[in-house]
Amino acid sequence: MPKADGSLKAREFVFFCEDQILTQLPPAMPQPERRVRWTMLQMHFGNQHVHFELQPQMGRGVVEAGLHFEGPVEANDAWVELLAANAADLLGELGPVWELEEWTSTWRRLHRPFPFDRLTVELANEVSGEVARAMTVLHPLIEEGAAAIAVATPASPTGRHGGSGRDRRWRRRARR
Repeated sequence: MPKADGSLKAREFVFFCEDQILTQLPPAMPQPERRVRWTMLQMHFGNQHVHFELQPQMGRGVVEAGLHFEGPVEANDAWVELLAANAADLLGELGPVWELEEWTSTWRRLHRPFPFDRLTVELANEVSGEVARAMTVLHPLIEEGAAAIAVATPASPTGRHGGSGRDRRWRRRARR
């Protein structure tokens, strides 16, 4: 429950967003599988390595939200290539604040930050609306890519990959 000033604790914020996202998805869209890890929400459609994630980061004053690729690096890179091939349409629907990045040496994500001074119901409504819209926009592409990427990218025995020279406009190194 929000405090009198409308603020929420991080865990309350996550559960509030989860409820709001689920109510905003189209009725014909399958319900995602969900997992909450203290103050992180992950939602996916059958492949936990390709999931939507939402996490308020109190120390940084930002809520990170996006589509994460946390499987074998070859599969993650294949997902990025699929998104990059559809970049114009996706950015047209999602908006320019969404960014596709090489998050770690193996993980990738399409994400956007939401800066905050405090977590509020209003911010939760904004974040959950954006995540629900992203899920709706990206779900057909996830369905399209699921079988093709699984077949085309056998798991690496080491889980490591040096990366490729794909379109650098869609990638940047994450700050550590």
